[in-house]
Amino acid sequence: MTATSEQLKIQHQDNANRAERLRDAVVVQLQALLDKHELTLGVPIESRVKTWASIEEKLQRKGAKLENIFSLEDLIGVRVIFLFRSDLDLAIKMVTDHFEIHSAEDTSDRLGESEFGYQSQHFVVRLPSQWLSLPSLTGLGDFVIELQLRTLAQHIWAAASHKLQYKQETGVPPPLRRAITRVSALLEIVDLEFERVLEERRKYVEENQANASDDEPLNVDNIASILASLLPANNRKDGEHYADLLPDLIAFKVDTRKKLTEIITRHKSKIMQSDSEHLARRKRENEPVTERDARGVFFAHIGLAREALRMEFGSKKVSDVMARNRKS
Repeated sequence: MTATSEQLKIQHQDNANRAERLRDAVVVQLQALLDKHELTLGVPIESRVKTWASIEEKLQRKGAKLENIFSLEDLIGVRVIFLFRSDLDLAIKMVTDHFEIHSAEDTSDRLGESEFGYQSQHFVVRLPSQWLSLPSLTGLGDFVIELQLRTLAQHIWAAASHKLQYKQETGVPPPLRRAITRVSALLEIVDLEFERVLEERRKYVEENQANASDDEPLNVDNIASILASLLPANNRKDGEHYADLLPDLIAFKVDTRKKLTEIITRHKSKIMQSDSEHLARRKRENEPVTERDARGVFFAHIGLAREALRMEFGSKKVSDVMARNRKS
């Protein structure tokens, strides 16, 4: 039975807060899954609950009919934008593994081989039953959620084509088609070139670990590799900013693999003792328990490397260099 506009409006008002609660919970769960799988976002997760004004306009424009507000597939929308195409591919599997899929579409399937247009992965999902058993999600199983997954390059195209209203080739004035086709091709090349950079970086890291010279100058990749080989894996933090550590090392002429390795090795027992002491202090002072506290660590790899610098060159000198580098 088709609901009237007034009935849908009342249903929207009655369920808007529940929809917002579900939106917030889905974003939290998605972010946890992305962190677990170490997938790189291009921008923070975007989400919204559709307003009644937007719903009403869409129904009028498309002449659509709904049985109830819960049959509106994009009432709750979440968009995840990835920096790399390979992360998008992994995210598609992640979604299919963790959500109940109501429908799925790769919008590029709408395009012919010589056509350009909007590209994105669209899913309409429900929460799995095990999630709905959580107190924070109880009673939210009547909603569906629209998930959109795309790369940053695809998102640039989506945003620009929405503004220009050039969503497909047929909508583009003939004099502009060559220019807009070049833009579409360039954005696809961006995705492909990023993937090539990732692959070349992976090969470099693998070869570097096996064949690197002691005198090789430090860079962000071999710093990460050196610290990973010398320090406990439990201390490592996702997304460590090795680029921030590099100028601190260079300031003290710790500029080769050999020099960094020697300093870490020389002070390893002391920096691990410092890690334990900082953790014990947090417990004594009853500071809020963090995820790292639960893992029994205080410093990340970069923090341990800076502790080694302090022990080698003095705490004040290291603090002064860090302050100076942060200003530059």
